[in-house]
Amino acid sequence: MLLIARIYESSQSQLLLLFHFPLNECLVDLPENFARHISLYRPRDREHDPSITLHKVFPSPAFTSLKHLCLVDDIRNLSEIPDNISLLSSLETLTLVNLAITSLPETLKYLPRLHWLYVYRCRMLQSIPTLSLNLVNFTVYGCGSLETVLSSMDEPDDKPNPCNVVLLNCKKLDTHSYRTVLKGAIDGIENEEDDIIQYFLPVLPGIEYWLDYSSTQVSFTLELPPNLLGFAYYLVLSQGRVGVKDIRIGCECFLDSISGERIRITSSPSRAIFKLGWCSYPITLYMESDHVVLWYDRVNCNQIMEAVVEEIKAINDIGTSYNPMLTFRFFIDENNDENNTLYDEVSIKECGFHWIYQEETVPPTRKLMQHVFGTPMPSLSDQTKGLR
Repeated sequence: MLLIARIYESSQSQLLLLFHFPLNECLVDLPENFARHISLYRPRDREHDPSITLHKVFPSPAFTSLKHLCLVDDIRNLSEIPDNISLLSSLETLTLVNLAITSLPETLKYLPRLHWLYVYRCRMLQSIPTLSLNLVNFTVYGCGSLETVLSSMDEPDDKPNPCNVVLLNCKKLDTHSYRTVLKGAIDGIENEEDDIIQYFLPVLPGIEYWLDYSSTQVSFTLELPPNLLGFAYYLVLSQGRVGVKDIRIGCECFLDSISGERIRITSSPSRAIFKLGWCSYPITLYMESDHVVLWYDRVNCNQIMEAVVEEIKAINDIGTSYNPMLTFRFFIDENNDENNTLYDEVSIKECGFHWIYQEETVPPTRKLMQHVFGTPMPSLSDQTKGLR
Protein backbone atom coordinates (compact mmCIF):
# COMPACT_ATOMS: atom_id res chain seq x y z
CA MET A 1 0.00 0.00 0.00
CA LEU A 2 2.80 2.41 0.91
CA LEU A 3 4.61 1.67 -2.36
CA ILE A 4 1.42 2.31 -4.36
CA ALA A 5 0.91 5.61 -2.54
CA ARG A 6 4.45 6.73 -3.38
CA ILE A 7 4.06 5.76 -7.01
CA TYR A 8 0.77 7.67 -7.14
CA GLU A 9 2.33 10.80 -5.61
CA SER A 10 5.25 10.75 -8.05
CA SER A 11 2.98 10.31 -11.08
CA GLN A 12 0.26 12.85 -10.24
CA SER A 13 1.68 15.39 -12.66
CA GLN A 14 1.36 13.14 -15.71
CA LEU A 15 -0.04 9.89 -17.05
CA LEU A 16 2.48 7.04 -16.83
CA LEU A 17 3.27 5.45 -20.18
CA LEU A 18 4.10 2.03 -18.65
CA PHE A 19 3.51 0.59 -15.20
CA HIS A 20 5.15 -2.83 -14.63
CA PHE A 21 4.14 -4.32 -11.29
CA PRO A 22 3.43 -7.65 -9.51
CA LEU A 23 -0.20 -8.72 -9.50
CA ASN A 24 -1.52 -7.56 -6.12
CA GLU A 25 -4.82 -6.51 -4.57
CA CYS A 26 -3.32 -3.13 -3.64
CA LEU A 27 -3.70 -2.16 -7.32
CA VAL A 28 -7.34 -1.36 -6.59
CA ASP A 29 -6.12 1.87 -4.95
CA LEU A 30 -4.64 3.27 -8.15
CA PRO A 31 -6.55 6.27 -9.52
CA GLU A 32 -8.34 6.64 -12.84
CA ASN A 33 -6.10 7.30 -15.87
CA PHE A 34 -3.06 6.27 -13.84
CA ALA A 35 -1.13 4.61 -16.70
CA ARG A 36 -1.57 4.09 -20.41
CA HIS A 37 -0.07 0.57 -20.33
CA ILE A 38 -0.10 -1.76 -17.32
CA SER A 39 1.98 -4.94 -17.35
CA LEU A 40 1.37 -7.43 -14.53
CA TYR A 41 3.70 -10.24 -13.56
CA ARG A 42 4.06 -12.93 -10.86
CA PRO A 43 2.66 -11.93 -7.48
CA ARG A 44 5.01 -12.10 -4.53
CA ASP A 45 2.47 -14.10 -2.58
CA ARG A 46 2.16 -17.23 -4.69
CA GLU A 47 -0.41 -18.84 -2.43
CA HIS A 48 -3.20 -16.56 -3.59
CA ASP A 49 -5.17 -17.43 -6.72
CA PRO A 50 -4.24 -14.80 -9.35
CA SER A 51 -7.66 -15.18 -11.00
CA ILE A 52 -9.35 -14.03 -7.79
CA THR A 53 -6.93 -11.11 -7.52
CA LEU A 54 -7.66 -10.04 -11.09
CA HIS A 55 -11.39 -10.27 -10.40
CA LYS A 56 -10.93 -7.77 -7.56
CA VAL A 57 -8.62 -5.48 -9.51
CA PHE A 58 -10.50 -5.19 -12.82
CA PRO A 59 -13.40 -3.02 -11.50
CA SER A 60 -10.96 -0.44 -10.04
CA PRO A 61 -10.56 3.04 -11.63
CA ALA A 62 -7.05 2.50 -13.03
CA PHE A 63 -8.22 -0.57 -14.97
CA THR A 64 -11.61 0.60 -16.22
CA SER A 65 -9.77 3.56 -17.82
CA LEU A 66 -6.82 1.46 -19.03
CA LYS A 67 -5.95 1.27 -22.75
CA HIS A 68 -3.29 -1.48 -22.82
CA LEU A 69 -2.99 -4.53 -20.55
CA CYS A 70 -0.31 -7.22 -20.56
CA LEU A 71 -0.32 -10.37 -18.41
CA VAL A 72 3.12 -11.93 -18.69
CA ASP A 73 4.66 -15.33 -18.18
CA ASP A 74 5.67 -15.01 -14.52
CA ILE A 75 2.00 -15.57 -13.55
CA ARG A 76 2.46 -19.31 -14.03
CA ASN A 77 -0.60 -20.38 -12.03
CA LEU A 78 -3.06 -18.07 -13.79
CA SER A 79 -5.38 -20.69 -15.28
CA GLU A 80 -8.43 -18.48 -15.88
CA ILE A 81 -9.05 -14.87 -16.84
CA PRO A 82 -12.14 -13.64 -14.96
CA ASP A 83 -15.30 -12.75 -16.89
CA ASN A 84 -15.38 -9.25 -15.46
CA ILE A 85 -12.57 -8.28 -17.82
CA SER A 86 -15.54 -6.89 -19.77
CA LEU A 87 -15.47 -3.94 -17.32
CA LEU A 88 -12.29 -2.68 -19.00
CA SER A 89 -14.35 -0.60 -21.40
CA SER A 90 -11.41 1.56 -22.55
CA LEU A 91 -9.12 -1.39 -23.31
CA GLU A 92 -7.60 -1.30 -26.81
CA THR A 93 -4.83 -3.90 -26.53
CA LEU A 94 -4.72 -7.18 -24.59
CA THR A 95 -1.50 -9.21 -24.53
CA LEU A 96 -1.25 -12.64 -22.88
CA VAL A 97 2.14 -14.33 -22.64
CA ASN A 98 2.96 -17.85 -21.45
CA LEU A 99 -0.06 -18.33 -19.18
CA ALA A 100 -1.67 -21.61 -18.05
CA ILE A 101 -5.10 -20.65 -19.39
CA THR A 102 -7.14 -23.23 -21.35
CA SER A 103 -9.63 -20.75 -22.84
CA LEU A 104 -10.41 -17.06 -23.08
CA PRO A 105 -13.55 -15.61 -21.49
CA GLU A 106 -16.67 -15.21 -23.64
CA THR A 107 -17.01 -11.67 -22.27
CA LEU A 108 -14.10 -10.46 -24.43
CA LYS A 109 -16.64 -9.78 -27.17
CA TYR A 110 -18.17 -7.05 -24.98
CA LEU A 111 -15.03 -4.92 -24.97
CA PRO A 112 -16.11 -2.09 -27.30
CA ARG A 113 -12.64 -0.70 -28.03
CA LEU A 114 -10.54 -3.86 -28.15
CA HIS A 115 -8.62 -3.61 -31.42
CA TRP A 116 -5.54 -5.75 -30.79
CA LEU A 117 -5.38 -9.20 -29.17
CA TYR A 118 -2.01 -10.96 -28.85
CA VAL A 119 -1.68 -14.46 -27.35
CA TYR A 120 1.81 -15.98 -27.11
CA ARG A 121 3.01 -19.39 -25.93
CA CYS A 122 -0.08 -20.20 -23.90
CA ARG A 123 0.57 -23.88 -24.51
CA MET A 124 -2.53 -25.16 -22.67
CA LEU A 125 -4.93 -22.87 -24.53
CA GLN A 126 -7.57 -24.96 -26.33
CA SER A 127 -10.33 -22.55 -27.37
CA ILE A 128 -10.92 -18.92 -28.28
CA PRO A 129 -14.56 -17.73 -28.36
CA THR A 130 -16.27 -15.03 -30.40
CA LEU A 131 -14.24 -11.82 -30.23
CA SER A 132 -15.03 -8.12 -30.35
CA LEU A 133 -16.50 -6.89 -33.63
CA ASN A 134 -13.99 -4.04 -33.51
CA LEU A 135 -10.95 -6.33 -33.46
CA VAL A 136 -8.33 -5.29 -36.03
CA ASN A 137 -5.34 -7.49 -35.20
CA PHE A 138 -5.64 -11.02 -33.82
CA THR A 139 -2.30 -12.78 -33.33
CA VAL A 140 -1.77 -16.22 -31.78
CA TYR A 141 1.73 -17.71 -31.67
CA GLY A 142 3.00 -20.97 -30.21
CA CYS A 143 -0.32 -22.18 -28.74
CA GLY A 144 0.14 -25.80 -29.76
CA SER A 145 -3.01 -27.12 -28.04
CA LEU A 146 -5.38 -24.65 -29.69
CA GLU A 147 -8.22 -26.47 -31.42
CA THR A 148 -11.21 -24.12 -31.54
CA VAL A 149 -11.24 -20.51 -32.71
CA LEU A 150 -14.33 -18.29 -32.81
CA SER A 151 -16.32 -21.31 -31.67
CA SER A 152 -19.66 -19.55 -31.15
CA MET A 153 -19.64 -17.76 -34.50
CA ASP A 154 -22.63 -19.52 -36.01
CA GLU A 155 -24.60 -16.46 -37.06
CA PRO A 156 -23.04 -14.65 -40.06
CA ASP A 157 -24.15 -11.22 -38.81
CA ASP A 158 -22.19 -11.72 -35.59
CA LYS A 159 -19.01 -12.76 -37.33
CA PRO A 160 -16.04 -10.43 -36.77
CA ASN A 161 -13.59 -10.15 -39.65
CA PRO A 162 -10.36 -8.69 -38.24
CA CYS A 163 -8.16 -7.42 -41.06
CA ASN A 164 -4.97 -8.97 -39.65
CA VAL A 165 -5.04 -12.57 -38.35
CA VAL A 166 -1.95 -14.62 -37.43
CA LEU A 167 -2.26 -18.22 -36.22
CA LEU A 168 1.39 -19.21 -36.18
CA ASN A 169 2.15 -22.88 -35.39
CA CYS A 170 -1.47 -23.57 -34.41
CA LYS A 171 -1.44 -26.97 -36.11
CA LYS A 172 -4.20 -28.63 -34.07
CA LEU A 173 -6.99 -26.35 -35.24
CA ASP A 174 -10.12 -28.34 -36.01
CA THR A 175 -11.42 -28.23 -39.58
CA HIS A 176 -14.52 -26.21 -38.73
CA SER A 177 -12.49 -23.49 -36.96
CA TYR A 178 -9.97 -23.34 -39.77
CA ARG A 179 -12.65 -22.99 -42.43
CA THR A 180 -14.47 -20.37 -40.34
CA VAL A 181 -11.31 -18.25 -40.15
CA LEU A 182 -10.52 -18.77 -43.83
CA LYS A 183 -14.08 -17.90 -44.88
CA GLY A 184 -13.83 -14.73 -42.78
CA ALA A 185 -10.77 -13.76 -44.82
CA ILE A 186 -12.46 -14.44 -48.16
CA ASP A 187 -15.65 -12.60 -47.13
CA GLY A 188 -13.63 -9.60 -45.98
CA ILE A 189 -11.69 -9.55 -49.25
CA GLU A 190 -14.69 -9.92 -51.55
CA ASN A 191 -16.67 -7.29 -49.62
CA GLU A 192 -13.59 -5.02 -49.51
CA GLU A 193 -14.17 -4.41 -45.81
CA ASP A 194 -10.70 -2.88 -45.24
CA ASP A 195 -7.98 -1.28 -47.33
CA ILE A 196 -5.59 -4.05 -46.29
CA ILE A 197 -6.59 -7.55 -45.17
CA GLN A 198 -3.92 -10.06 -44.16
CA TYR A 199 -4.18 -13.64 -42.86
CA PHE A 200 -1.30 -15.93 -41.88
CA LEU A 201 -2.31 -19.54 -41.18
CA PRO A 202 -0.64 -22.96 -40.95
CA VAL A 203 -1.17 -25.16 -43.99
CA LEU A 204 -3.29 -28.09 -42.85
CA PRO A 205 -3.69 -31.30 -44.91
CA GLY A 206 -6.93 -31.71 -46.85
CA ILE A 207 -8.07 -28.10 -46.47
CA GLU A 208 -9.46 -26.54 -49.66
CA TYR A 209 -8.76 -22.90 -50.46
CA TRP A 210 -10.63 -20.45 -52.69
CA LEU A 211 -7.80 -19.94 -55.16
CA ASP A 212 -8.15 -19.09 -58.83
CA TYR A 213 -4.55 -19.09 -60.02
CA SER A 214 -1.53 -20.86 -58.55
CA SER A 215 2.14 -21.16 -59.47
CA THR A 216 5.24 -22.69 -57.93
CA GLN A 217 7.32 -19.92 -59.56
CA VAL A 218 7.78 -16.60 -57.75
CA SER A 219 7.68 -14.72 -61.07
CA PHE A 220 5.22 -15.34 -63.89
CA THR A 221 3.33 -13.56 -66.70
CA LEU A 222 -0.40 -13.82 -67.25
CA GLU A 223 -3.47 -12.16 -68.72
CA LEU A 224 -6.16 -11.17 -66.23
CA PRO A 225 -9.58 -12.75 -66.80
CA PRO A 226 -12.44 -10.49 -67.98
CA ASN A 227 -15.03 -8.85 -65.72
CA LEU A 228 -12.49 -8.66 -62.92
CA LEU A 229 -13.00 -6.14 -60.12
CA GLY A 230 -9.78 -6.93 -58.28
CA PHE A 231 -7.80 -9.71 -56.63
CA ALA A 232 -6.10 -10.90 -53.45
CA TYR A 233 -2.59 -12.34 -53.30
CA TYR A 234 -1.58 -15.54 -51.59
CA LEU A 235 1.66 -17.41 -51.03
CA VAL A 236 2.88 -20.43 -49.09
CA LEU A 237 6.03 -20.10 -46.97
CA SER A 238 8.04 -23.20 -46.14
CA GLN A 239 8.86 -24.06 -42.54
CA GLY A 240 11.96 -22.53 -41.01
CA ARG A 241 13.31 -19.83 -38.74
CA VAL A 242 12.69 -16.12 -39.05
CA GLY A 243 14.53 -13.54 -36.99
CA VAL A 244 11.87 -10.94 -36.53
CA LYS A 245 10.38 -7.97 -34.82
CA ASP A 246 8.15 -7.95 -37.86
CA ILE A 247 8.64 -9.28 -41.40
CA ARG A 248 7.12 -8.18 -44.67
CA ILE A 249 6.09 -9.77 -47.92
CA GLY A 250 5.15 -8.17 -51.20
CA CYS A 251 4.61 -8.43 -54.92
CA GLU A 252 5.76 -6.15 -57.72
CA CYS A 253 3.85 -5.90 -60.99
CA PHE A 254 4.91 -4.97 -64.53
CA LEU A 255 2.70 -4.29 -67.55
CA ASP A 256 3.86 -5.52 -70.98
CA SER A 257 2.39 -2.79 -73.17
CA ILE A 258 1.41 -3.02 -76.84
CA SER A 259 4.50 -0.97 -77.69
CA GLY A 260 6.71 -3.74 -76.34
CA GLU A 261 7.71 -1.74 -73.28
CA ARG A 262 7.68 -3.34 -69.81
CA ILE A 263 6.26 -0.77 -67.39
CA ARG A 264 6.58 -1.14 -63.64
CA ILE A 265 3.14 -0.44 -62.18
CA THR A 266 3.73 -0.97 -58.50
CA SER A 267 5.85 -2.67 -55.88
CA SER A 268 4.04 -2.78 -52.59
CA PRO A 269 5.02 -4.81 -49.53
CA SER A 270 2.22 -5.80 -47.23
CA ARG A 271 2.09 -4.61 -43.69
CA ALA A 272 4.07 -6.61 -41.17
CA ILE A 273 2.84 -10.20 -40.88
CA PHE A 274 4.10 -10.56 -37.33
CA LYS A 275 3.30 -7.72 -34.96
CA LEU A 276 4.75 -8.60 -31.58
CA GLY A 277 2.84 -6.36 -29.18
CA TRP A 278 4.79 -7.46 -26.09
CA CYS A 279 8.30 -7.50 -27.53
CA SER A 280 10.43 -4.42 -28.23
CA TYR A 281 13.52 -6.28 -29.47
CA PRO A 282 14.24 -8.75 -32.31
CA ILE A 283 13.67 -12.43 -31.57
CA THR A 284 13.77 -15.66 -33.56
CA LEU A 285 10.54 -17.45 -34.45
CA TYR A 286 10.37 -20.93 -35.87
CA MET A 287 7.61 -21.91 -38.28
CA GLU A 288 7.10 -25.58 -37.49
CA SER A 289 5.31 -26.24 -40.79
CA ASP A 290 4.38 -24.52 -44.05
CA HIS A 291 2.18 -21.44 -43.62
CA VAL A 292 -0.15 -19.71 -46.06
CA VAL A 293 -0.34 -15.92 -46.38
CA LEU A 294 -3.49 -14.41 -47.90
CA TRP A 295 -3.63 -10.66 -48.30
CA TYR A 296 -5.54 -7.92 -50.06
CA ASP A 297 -4.22 -4.40 -50.68
CA ARG A 298 -6.90 -2.10 -52.08
CA VAL A 299 -4.53 0.71 -53.20
CA ASN A 300 -2.09 -1.70 -54.82
CA CYS A 301 -4.90 -3.61 -56.53
CA ASN A 302 -6.55 -0.42 -57.84
CA GLN A 303 -3.25 0.82 -59.30
CA ILE A 304 -2.87 -2.39 -61.27
CA MET A 305 -6.48 -2.53 -62.45
CA GLU A 306 -6.39 1.14 -63.54
CA ALA A 307 -3.19 0.55 -65.52
CA VAL A 308 -4.81 -2.41 -67.32
CA VAL A 309 -7.92 -0.34 -68.14
CA GLU A 310 -5.76 2.45 -69.58
CA GLU A 311 -3.80 -0.03 -71.68
CA ILE A 312 -7.02 -1.58 -73.01
CA LYS A 313 -8.22 1.91 -74.02
CA ALA A 314 -4.96 2.52 -75.87
CA ILE A 315 -5.30 -0.85 -77.64
CA ASN A 316 -8.87 -0.10 -78.67
CA ASP A 317 -7.83 3.28 -80.07
CA ILE A 318 -5.53 1.62 -82.59
CA GLY A 319 -7.94 -1.22 -83.36
CA THR A 320 -5.82 -4.27 -82.52
CA SER A 321 -6.68 -7.50 -80.71
CA TYR A 322 -3.65 -7.47 -78.39
CA ASN A 323 -4.46 -8.40 -74.76
CA PRO A 324 -2.42 -6.71 -71.98
CA MET A 325 -0.06 -9.05 -70.14
CA LEU A 326 1.08 -8.61 -66.54
CA THR A 327 4.22 -9.96 -64.90
CA PHE A 328 4.13 -10.49 -61.13
CA ARG A 329 7.11 -11.19 -58.87
CA PHE A 330 6.58 -12.20 -55.24
CA PHE A 331 9.24 -11.46 -52.64
CA ILE A 332 9.82 -11.65 -48.90
CA ASP A 333 11.93 -9.53 -46.55
CA GLU A 334 13.88 -7.49 -49.09
CA ASN A 335 14.28 -4.44 -46.85
CA ASN A 336 17.66 -5.72 -45.63
CA ASP A 337 16.81 -4.49 -42.14
CA GLU A 338 19.20 -6.04 -39.62
CA ASN A 339 16.22 -6.60 -37.30
CA ASN A 340 14.23 -8.49 -39.95
CA THR A 341 16.09 -11.59 -41.10
CA LEU A 342 14.52 -14.34 -43.15
CA TYR A 343 16.74 -17.40 -42.98
CA ASP A 344 17.78 -19.29 -46.11
CA GLU A 345 15.69 -22.39 -45.43
CA VAL A 346 12.44 -20.38 -45.67
CA SER A 347 11.18 -20.09 -49.24
CA ILE A 348 8.05 -19.34 -51.24
CA LYS A 349 6.60 -22.71 -52.26
CA GLU A 350 3.46 -21.46 -54.01
CA CYS A 351 1.92 -18.13 -54.91
CA GLY A 352 -1.04 -16.82 -56.85
CA PHE A 353 -4.40 -15.07 -56.64
CA HIS A 354 -8.01 -15.13 -55.57
CA TRP A 355 -10.03 -13.22 -58.20
CA ILE A 356 -12.67 -10.71 -57.11
CA TYR A 357 -15.33 -10.51 -59.82
CA GLN A 358 -17.92 -7.82 -60.39
CA GLU A 359 -20.99 -8.51 -58.29
CA GLU A 360 -23.25 -9.73 -61.11
CA THR A 361 -20.56 -11.88 -62.69
CA VAL A 362 -20.51 -15.57 -61.70
CA PRO A 363 -17.80 -17.22 -63.78
CA PRO A 364 -18.29 -20.94 -64.39
CA THR A 365 -14.78 -21.65 -63.10
CA ARG A 366 -15.52 -20.25 -59.63
CA LYS A 367 -17.00 -23.54 -58.43
CA LEU A 368 -14.01 -25.49 -59.67
CA MET A 369 -11.17 -23.44 -58.29
CA GLN A 370 -10.99 -24.68 -54.71
CA HIS A 371 -7.46 -25.95 -54.35
CA VAL A 372 -5.44 -28.13 -52.00
CA PHE A 373 -1.85 -26.86 -51.69
CA GLY A 374 0.70 -28.96 -53.49
CA THR A 375 -1.71 -30.27 -56.13
CA PRO A 376 -1.68 -29.12 -59.79
CA MET A 377 -4.04 -26.39 -60.95
CA PRO A 378 -5.33 -25.74 -64.47
CA SER A 379 -3.52 -23.11 -66.49
CA LEU A 380 -5.01 -19.62 -66.68
CA SER A 381 -5.93 -20.13 -70.33
CA ASP A 382 -7.92 -23.23 -69.38
CA GLN A 383 -9.62 -21.37 -66.52
CA THR A 384 -10.79 -18.49 -68.70
CA LYS A 385 -11.72 -20.53 -71.76
CA GLY A 386 -15.25 -19.72 -72.85
CA LEU A 387 -15.48 -16.55 -70.77
CA ARG A 388 -14.69 -14.14 -73.61
